[in-house]
Amino acid sequence: MPDLTRRSIGEGIDFLPIANHQFKTGLLTVSLHLPLQKEAAAQNAILPQLLARTCRAYPDMTALNEKLAQLYGARLFDNVGRLGENQVLSIGILFLDDRYALDDTSVSDQCAELLCDLLFDPALEDEKFRAADVEREKRVLTEVIQSEIVDKRTYSKNRCEQIMCEGEAYGVSRYGTVEQVAALTPAQVTKAWRDALENAYVSVSTLGDIKSDALVKRMQEAFSRCNRKKPERPAPQIVPAPAKVKEVAEQLPVQQAKLVLGFRTSIAEPSDEVMAARVMTALFGGTPTSKLFLNVREKLSLCYYCAARYDRQKGVLLVESGIERPNKEKAQAEILRQLDDLKQGKFTDEELAATILSVQNSFRTVSDSQFGLGNWYESQLFDRRFQSPEEAAESAGRVTRDQVIAAAKTVTLDTVYLLEGEEAKA
Repeated sequence: MPDLTRRSIGEGIDFLPIANHQFKTGLLTVSLHLPLQKEAAAQNAILPQLLARTCRAYPDMTALNEKLAQLYGARLFDNVGRLGENQVLSIGILFLDDRYALDDTSVSDQCAELLCDLLFDPALEDEKFRAADVEREKRVLTEVIQSEIVDKRTYSKNRCEQIMCEGEAYGVSRYGTVEQVAALTPAQVTKAWRDALENAYVSVSTLGDIKSDALVKRMQEAFSRCNRKKPERPAPQIVPAPAKVKEVAEQLPVQQAKLVLGFRTSIAEPSDEVMAARVMTALFGGTPTSKLFLNVREKLSLCYYCAARYDRQKGVLLVESGIERPNKEKAQAEILRQLDDLKQGKFTDEELAATILSVQNSFRTVSDSQFGLGNWYESQLFDRRFQSPEEAAESAGRVTRDQVIAAAKTVTLDTVYLLEGEEAKA
């Protein structure tokens, strides 16, 4: 495992250097963590893509691309994610490792300088983001939101989360809504940018064979010019399932109905039982040998797909399936029956062993990708300690039958969401 020592480099700013000699490139990422709030989601979500396009030193994409070409073809990236009930705004740069640069050039330092230019010195006009830039990125963000609506599997998952977690931050879209994006103004977005730099919990991470002293000094100097305040880092709200299951059916022009079951569990970080819950989810519906895949999909042909996913930060488990509308009741009953079988220990030692091997393999393959490895450690920022993929694989190997059964017994149905064709209105 790499030597992971997270250290504070400013008020609410942590630096995480991940030493790794496997890749010929380095990765530098700055992530701003903000509480996920309905009224602020859209204005925050537009920031990463807006900041990654231009800055005062490189006021258009042509100039910026020329600079990236000079840095051995460095590549910028941006992302809007969710970690628990936090909205995560990330901007980063992938660059050639200093070991391979000519004339002892410090590519990493130059890339850190460029990233600081983008984050702290954007192209402004009358102390606001330029109207044309904001309108361009509003169109891009609108397309992202609409793409999740067009993809009915993603849409159904999101709607189930919104219904199940109504009134909770977890139920808020990390992108906001199309209407909120349309209403954004340059002044509003500029204020959101300044507020984020002052109030967000900041994670600065490097991955690769990178000498970080100069990089850290540059980041410290940049953030010192902000009026940093102690950031708010709310823990996810773990909510028990209600006494009555919520059932919602909606109609859209779809050929294949989508059935999503939302469950609450009592297991979330930093519980010691999180790994058991992850293995249980894989046995339930996370692998090609899982209960849902083999029985609901293959044996009974009740679904086109049927899979389970578990969010260890929130303790929420979803089962997503694509079905023929007449099979809704049968599919739902069979999904719940397979869950009951897990609660009663009706699975073989061979099935559990195969599931654990699959989980371990999924962990170990994370290290094959530099971005995957970076995301792996970023997702553990609020955990008690960091685990390498290999350590997580070893932890999965220690999960017992009794722990899987105990984890399954915490799973309680909260919400049933059905997306069906418009003919169902008749």
